[in-house]
Amino acid sequence: MTLELGKVASQVAAMGANAAQRTSARAKVVPTVLGVLTRYRADHQVREMVESAIRQGWGGAVPVTEPLDAAIDPIALPKRLTIVATDGSQIYPDRHGIALYYVINVGSIVLRLGSGEAPGIDATPAVCFDEEQLYGDDDYPVSGQVINARRTVVEMTRLAQLAAEEVKSAPTVALADGNIALRVKQEGIPAAERDRLETEYIRQLNTLRAAEIATGGFISRPGATSVVRLAELAEQCPPDRVAEFVKNNKGRPYEGITDTPLFDALLKPGQRSAVFKLATQWARPYEATGHAIHFFYLNIGTDLRSTVARIEVPEWVASDPERLGLLHAAIVDQCRVTDNAYPYVLMRADELAVITSAEKANFEQMVGVELLRHGIQARPSEKAATKSIARYGKKR
Repeated sequence: MTLELGKVASQVAAMGANAAQRTSARAKVVPTVLGVLTRYRADHQVREMVESAIRQGWGGAVPVTEPLDAAIDPIALPKRLTIVATDGSQIYPDRHGIALYYVINVGSIVLRLGSGEAPGIDATPAVCFDEEQLYGDDDYPVSGQVINARRTVVEMTRLAQLAAEEVKSAPTVALADGNIALRVKQEGIPAAERDRLETEYIRQLNTLRAAEIATGGFISRPGATSVVRLAELAEQCPPDRVAEFVKNNKGRPYEGITDTPLFDALLKPGQRSAVFKLATQWARPYEATGHAIHFFYLNIGTDLRSTVARIEVPEWVASDPERLGLLHAAIVDQCRVTDNAYPYVLMRADELAVITSAEKANFEQMVGVELLRHGIQARPSEKAATKSIARYGKKR
């Protein structure tokens, strides 16, 4: 059997109508929320309410120093600037395959603008196959979430190493794909593993801070509601009833809109929003070590098509106007190179890191040959072999 499109046509039609209805309803709310940001753009009482709400467990955007409705143009890039980016991919372990292992591959690029040099590119693979790598403390095989977190730590390690070396010669920007923090979910990773990975990740942020690198994480098509939640708190929470408000307002505010349409309407191409601090439980280890997570929104689109990204930065970048301006301008420049609202350096790092289906098949063949050389008959499980025949074999 396969997916019979005729049987889902009516459901798809209903989904399209529902999406159009929700989009229209949310669009009507955007001016209202933008009006809230303008009305409370520099309101000190709102800042006091936010601090009180955080003590009650509230999560959202915390105003820092800039007006809430700020729209800031990029600075001019210096004549010499180095941009470093990394990204990674993986082959997950397959207990039905010919052997148990996983692979992490990290691509990196060093782009020395103004030097006339070709970009420095590299891909660094690591094959993980011993029991310590494959099994957790509970003797169960490591999960995909664990491998993803390990890959992210390797990406950040490589980024810190390259950037710390490059900054000796020219101002340097370090750019990661996704969150600037290691987002490890409590339920997916054992506590000891989570602590070890987070400690190592923060150690790499320490390296970047010590080298004074303009460091950021680029989040494409963001879905956060942090600033919307701030607007809701400012507009709808009585100053003397913060605890009650936080307790009773757990759902998505303002018709479920995200921050993106707000800044799509507010920012012109190249402009960034105000910088906000992120208040959330998972970010506390970063705040405790001087890397409190901050963010801003950035329109990296064109006059014809607006596109908003979210840029996360550690506290020491957010508080340094020079590094913040350098990061902002570098991202705008790199997105103009590709003309598709995604930084060139991240696009190249991804190309270097990705493991294609053909490469995966060739690697598995290499593994099979090596096992056979050592007298081990390599073959997939009966389940995998049967599924392969059913999916790709000849029909009788």
